[in-house]
Amino acid sequence: MMGMGALAGRLAQNVIAEGSRQLLKGQKPRMSDLLLTKENVSRVTDQLARMRGAAMKVGQLVSMDAGNLLPRELADILARLQDDAIRMPATQWSAILEKSWGADWQEQFSRFSFNPIAAASIGQVHEATDRSGRHMAIKIQYPGVAKSIDSDVANVVSLLKMSGLVPKSLDLEPLIVEARAQLHMEADYRHEGQQMRDYGAAVLSMDQADSFLLPEWFDELSTEQILCMSFLKGAPLASIPPGSLEASRVMSELFRLFFAELLCFGRVQTDPNLANFSYQSDTGKIILLDFGAVRTYAADFVKNYQAALEAATANDAVMLGDALQILGFFQGNINATNRSAVIDIFLMAAEPLRTSGLYDFGTSDLASRIQQRGMSISSDPQAWHTPPPDVLFLHRKMAGLYLMAARLAAKVDVSHIFKEAVQNPP
Repeated sequence: MMGMGALAGRLAQNVIAEGSRQLLKGQKPRMSDLLLTKENVSRVTDQLARMRGAAMKVGQLVSMDAGNLLPRELADILARLQDDAIRMPATQWSAILEKSWGADWQEQFSRFSFNPIAAASIGQVHEATDRSGRHMAIKIQYPGVAKSIDSDVANVVSLLKMSGLVPKSLDLEPLIVEARAQLHMEADYRHEGQQMRDYGAAVLSMDQADSFLLPEWFDELSTEQILCMSFLKGAPLASIPPGSLEASRVMSELFRLFFAELLCFGRVQTDPNLANFSYQSDTGKIILLDFGAVRTYAADFVKNYQAALEAATANDAVMLGDALQILGFFQGNINATNRSAVIDIFLMAAEPLRTSGLYDFGTSDLASRIQQRGMSISSDPQAWHTPPPDVLFLHRKMAGLYLMAARLAAKVDVSHIFKEAVQNPP
């Protein structure tokens, strides 16, 4: 990567300078503190921004696996990358449309917004209406994304290691392989369109289908770099008053959808952040958006994960340990203390499923308790054996739902919803 050598030199210079300053003050410098100075973090952030898609994917996977081992600086960098969306100039995105649709592509539309209405990690979204009156959302991929995935992922990992932003004990190789695979899949917008169609058909088969809206995929206009779908107008989920009955109803429906995804569809949308949902206050419907992170689960995996959830809801640590062993949570040489700690964390995470009646996410301190328990074993690398990607993405889904429910101060009977899904599949 251009600039990596120069960046390494600048980081080293800053480390030496900061170390010298601390020594002159009679302080004993620590390498982690020297690396993670404000100036170094700023330089690393600027470099990662040039590989935004790969940086966000690798950071996402690392944070799912290492959790509380990560320094606050990396979380801040990822948040900044999420917020600082890059916009393509009109000359760039129009060239992409012209290449796919022809020089007269504008003739197909009665209206086309030249300013994007949203931006994602590897593309941006424009609003348009075609000559037949179809109201569309058109996602256009940044040029060169697909071709640079492998090199970008390798460079991001090198940069994170160089900067000291990831623990030395963390085994990055499985995450690198998964990051590459995920990005190649997400960079194929026709694949996302097919996922949108298939996932939508599964949602429409639910008894609660009326609670949701999904965009229609316009495959005749879509390519690997262009995703065309129907435009659905809605407000952010964050616009729902926290603690309201509506907030609790919406989150109840999203938990119901999750258990249907896992136990019935075998197809889970694994990126549950607020930006991937909208809400129509007049109809009460939840709009589901962004299907690049839909992941398919084999029947055997679903059966084993359901066994783990049922053991956790029954507070049966022995049965849960057996289920987690089958799912690949433990290395063969894990000691009893670390094994017990991992089981404890899973039991904590299942608290909403085990609680009879409404679980108040707004007042719960579950996240801090899990963090404290995780920190108690963070010094032992053996405790952080990376589970299979299928497990990591499911945990990301559940953690995301918990976070959304906490932000909306929702009260949800998760236990009843889970039991209902097991006994009477939607």
